[in-house]
Amino acid sequence: MLVSWDVLAVAVVVLVVACVLALTAVVLIKAARHAGERRRTVHDEAIRTRIMMLAVAEDEALAELESELASTTGALGEHVENTLLRMIPEVRGDVREAMIRVLAARGLLSRSLDRIHSRGTIQRAAAAELLGILGGREVIGPLTAALQDKSLEVRLVAARALGVAAQPEAGGHLVDALSLTSGIPHSVAATALLNLPEQDPAVYIEGLRDRDAGIRYGSAAVVGLLLMSEAADALFDCMVAERGREGASDVVIAACARSLGRLGHKPAISELADISCSSAASSSVRQAAGEALKAMPGAEARDVRRRVIEHADADVRRILVDA
Repeated sequence: MLVSWDVLAVAVVVLVVACVLALTAVVLIKAARHAGERRRTVHDEAIRTRIMMLAVAEDEALAELESELASTTGALGEHVENTLLRMIPEVRGDVREAMIRVLAARGLLSRSLDRIHSRGTIQRAAAAELLGILGGREVIGPLTAALQDKSLEVRLVAARALGVAAQPEAGGHLVDALSLTSGIPHSVAATALLNLPEQDPAVYIEGLRDRDAGIRYGSAAVVGLLLMSEAADALFDCMVAERGREGASDVVIAACARSLGRLGHKPAISELADISCSSAASSSVRQAAGEALKAMPGAEARDVRRRVIEHADADVRRILVDA
């Protein structure tokens, strides 16, 4: 069937119009994007200069500058918040505190405290992250509650946020987050614990006695990393008790052994020697005990290492031979 010239002409016109419209749309989109980038650049230059003044302003000038940044509205005010949130992780001390005061004065703290109870997972996670940045004792309650959130993503963000907020009251809650049932990786909860400025040995001693193997393991590992000598006896008791426990956890015994070595806890030398030579212990546990023995100071430990080398397997001997 032949197509008339009129139909072809109409088709060509429609095609040309469609191409023109598409090109126009592309040009408009690019122009809008460039205009947005120019606005952001202008805002960034204006705001960043004022924010940088927080580092040098004093007394009344600082108060006026904070008030100015806190009261900025519209797109420029939104840019103030975004810029501060980008810069805060890079600064410390008085400048960071001034930035946080500005954000709090802009209502970010109260908005985040409300949003952490919102229905959306993304909103709750974002609120938890902001609460960690803003810090202060008032964020600990909402963030520790968020450790029990139905969403694992929110629980993970809350654990990290507690480490960023760095309030000592969070210690016990983060130790609880080491539980095998929490879903939070030990590395996340342990890193948050290590960020706390003050540590209560009682929290870890209680954790070493907990029924949950994840809490015992995490507590043992953190005690060693913190070199918390106040918990050394409880750490040793935990290792001995774990060996006699039905369904004993190798990772708990190994963590206790390594931490006892870091602490140089001499009362553990004999037990560590027994573990390093025990055929009932797994290879990883024997090696952990060997590493702990290698770290132990003093003549007694040196004599024990010599005896262990005579009876231990090849892997443990390799660990101890250069001790």
